[in-house]
Amino acid sequence: MRVDRLLWRGAFFIRGSIAIGAAMVAAIVALFMLPVRAVYDVGSQFAPISGLYAPERSGSISYAYSQGQSLVLAPMVGASTYEVLVRMGGPGGRDPLPARVEIGGRSVAIGDVGSVRVFRFLAPAHAHGALAVRLTSATLQPPDDPRRLGLLLDYLEIRSLGWALPSLFAAGVALILIGSAWIAMTLLIKDRWLALALLTLMAIGTVWIVWGLRGQSASPLLWSVAAAVLAAFGALAAHPPPWLVRRTLVAVALLVVAWRVALWVVAWVALQTNAWLAPLAQWMVSDARALSTLTIPLFVPFGQVTGAAWSQWDSRLYLSIVLLGYQHPPEEYANMAFLPLYPLFIRMLLPLTGGDAVAAGLIVTHCALLAAALIIADVVRRDFDEQIAYRAVATLLCFPTSFFLGAVYAESLALALLALTLWGLRRQRWMLAGVAGFFLSLTRLPGVLMAPVIAVALLEHAGWRRPPLTRAYLAPLLPVLGLGLFMAYQWWRFGSPLIFVQTQRDIWDQHLSPPWVQFSMMIETIIAGADHWSGRWPTRVFQLLVWLAFAGLTAFVPLRLPLVYGLATMAMLAPAYLTNVSHSLPRYVLLALPAFVAAAALIERRSALLLATPVVLALLAWATALFVNGFFVG
Repeated sequence: MRVDRLLWRGAFFIRGSIAIGAAMVAAIVALFMLPVRAVYDVGSQFAPISGLYAPERSGSISYAYSQGQSLVLAPMVGASTYEVLVRMGGPGGRDPLPARVEIGGRSVAIGDVGSVRVFRFLAPAHAHGALAVRLTSATLQPPDDPRRLGLLLDYLEIRSLGWALPSLFAAGVALILIGSAWIAMTLLIKDRWLALALLTLMAIGTVWIVWGLRGQSASPLLWSVAAAVLAAFGALAAHPPPWLVRRTLVAVALLVVAWRVALWVVAWVALQTNAWLAPLAQWMVSDARALSTLTIPLFVPFGQVTGAAWSQWDSRLYLSIVLLGYQHPPEEYANMAFLPLYPLFIRMLLPLTGGDAVAAGLIVTHCALLAAALIIADVVRRDFDEQIAYRAVATLLCFPTSFFLGAVYAESLALALLALTLWGLRRQRWMLAGVAGFFLSLTRLPGVLMAPVIAVALLEHAGWRRPPLTRAYLAPLLPVLGLGLFMAYQWWRFGSPLIFVQTQRDIWDQHLSPPWVQFSMMIETIIAGADHWSGRWPTRVFQLLVWLAFAGLTAFVPLRLPLVYGLATMAMLAPAYLTNVSHSLPRYVLLALPAFVAAAALIERRSALLLATPVVLALLAWATALFVNGFFVG
């Protein structure tokens, strides 16, 4: 009887959800039948135009100058033909400039534009429902003005000439939003009536947002979608169904896939709205070089979202090793600071990707991440239980810099090798642990510190007496041998075994320091509200919180986890804490795998800690948005 009742409630909820989604789509279709008229006073309010200098303001008059090429992009207007009115003139409203307009892939000369007047264009909307008009002109540099000025833009109006077919973009985005909300509510809310009520409110709000933003800005709607997708992932991470957790390896694989899809959606939204994010990014991030590339894109290609956007900063150094080999002294590439195993795997895959090094790097990264998650789950479920094993992987993937595990970086490969080392130690497969440590030390520098961890694990297994003489004695030597081979190569090729250390010192001014040096520098920057090349004060606050959190977890691990977990945590964190700079600390802590296991154990004891999930996911979304747009994050 109880089973029948549950099945009825489930079917009722599913039918109700489908009805809500269908009604939402029908409402969106209906509202696109209504005419649209969007008016912008360029310079005094937001206008969907890229390629403009900062607005000029004089009393009640406001306008903005083009930099020579500007894109007028009105999103979600619907498939129809529109009248676009632009009031513009030459620099100063008088100097004539030759100009062209590009509409629907056709470029037409409009002659010399001098005195300010209104120009009218007929423009069809793009296939996915956006209206795009590109204005191109020559530029002129006035006396006493460092800028090269294009057209003066003062007014923009967009009018529909009839009813429009619905924007497939808007309808698709709305369905993703409501579908993600459905997943989150299914996992988080037991009362199906309450879940249906919330879904109804979400659908009404979505229709209202689409109507309010039609032809204005898609950014709020897109970030609503990103939030909904992240909420679905967060619900799966925090409250998975018990039947799924019992199938731990399947659950972990599903979680990795959900994480990957969620961050692709965040990356797409971030790239689509990059100009909207720029002011806040500039305030928070010290390196503003990416600002020069931020524009309003018409449509971000799928290949960029899943490929090129994930190759930033250190990625180009790894790829330079793949394509050019190690170079010293550094000219354009200071790549001697990076160990060779990850680039070697990428190079091996180049024939399969047609020479596309980014694609090869992402294949290595994602295969390694999946392997790491499965090995982590298997190790932890044997030492604890399925729930903590699942939460350990979930905590790792929810961490604000976990996006590096899906980028062209060596973190995923190093994490997989560290997990394999721990698996070998916990199963007394000493040579397997040693071989994994060997390859780990050829991937990331902290790997060499697994040598004493393996040695202590051997002694602990032998009851702290000298173990019998076997080949297991070789296991602690293998991580040292890995780094030693790389140093021997440097000595043979470049005349010094410590080129990688010299590169860190000479290029990034990074050297050994007591941990309190890094801590005090962060405190000083925050108190002074000053800029630092490791990040402006909001970024330094985040770095300080990471520093404190992992210092606390490192102290907690030996109290609650087996000895090898505590030693591995200290080994992985030592290089990050014993240096004078903190700019990459939030990325380096990803290798402190046992610390995430400790966090999972804490969450099991204090479920209130799950309330921090929305904050952590918001930080993950923000850091991902910065990274894919070319800002330095870690």
